[in-house]
Amino acid sequence: MNSNLNLVPSLIPVLDNSGDNSNTFIYKGFIDILQHNYYINIKVNFINNKIDLLKFECDCNLNSLIINIKPQIEQRLAKCDSISDYVLELKNLIENNLKKCGQNLINMDYLNSTEFYKSVVRHVESIGWKNLVKANPTFTELVFAHEENGRLHEIVMLLNESFPIKEPSYCTELPGKFTFDWNQSSSLAEVYANFINEVNSYTQFWDEMKMIDETCWVLEPVRPSKADCHRRIKLDINVSMEIKVDARNPTELPEIFFLGSETATETFRRKLESKYDEWNSNISIVYNLGELLEIKLPGKCEQEEVDIWLISLSVYVMKIS
Repeated sequence: MNSNLNLVPSLIPVLDNSGDNSNTFIYKGFIDILQHNYYINIKVNFINNKIDLLKFECDCNLNSLIINIKPQIEQRLAKCDSISDYVLELKNLIENNLKKCGQNLINMDYLNSTEFYKSVVRHVESIGWKNLVKANPTFTELVFAHEENGRLHEIVMLLNESFPIKEPSYCTELPGKFTFDWNQSSSLAEVYANFINEVNSYTQFWDEMKMIDETCWVLEPVRPSKADCHRRIKLDINVSMEIKVDARNPTELPEIFFLGSETATETFRRKLESKYDEWNSNISIVYNLGELLEIKLPGKCEQEEVDIWLISLSVYVMKIS
């Protein structure tokens, strides 16, 4: 057998008879990743004491672990001089990537269970595949979407080894915490339906926040998320107003704080204090604020024009001075 052939205990070398090259071998066997064995099939060619990787195949479970780092694997493995180096490098790359991602494979036997996947498929079908917008290779992270008033909302469901007995974890972008009373007979479809109800209950809140963002000069947050209930709005050169909206009662009087010097904010505070009782929950936040403060809230486009004017004025003054 070729003197360059380095045997690996977990792999069986077989001479490839499909071609004319006597230096081509196929290695079949298993690789240990964090105490789990995964099937691999490696076809290599030995040229001048170097390995030329012709083909690499593995079972679906291992493939799901390396799918995101395949380019890195190919780059690193191209530098290996032997099969033993190749397998060791492959093992280290996968394990380091999993540890970096915080994944623990010790309790991941369920990923080899057909019953687990059958259960997941049944749950997804009950929601509708059209509503599934993303899933990781092991189908333990499912992302479902729902459109509300032109806005797309997503819920991430993270499944564990005890699913469906144990409740999944959820991740949403809602102004309130999303919860679900899970029991052994619960389904992902019920979670999704509850999510839709939650999303639809915030429609007026998001409409109000959208009006603020489109009408006013919002300083913060720079890129509001659907979960953000606060806005800092510019009122004057030296004054801004922080408001915190109740997502469940968005047209009620929000919490309001004026930011600026005592002198600069005094007029705004006095007007607001004298007109608290005039807040009308049947009209928008923007209109209410303008009425109470007796001003037209400045829009961002207006301020951009002021900035251009100030810059032009500064340049003119520098030229004549």
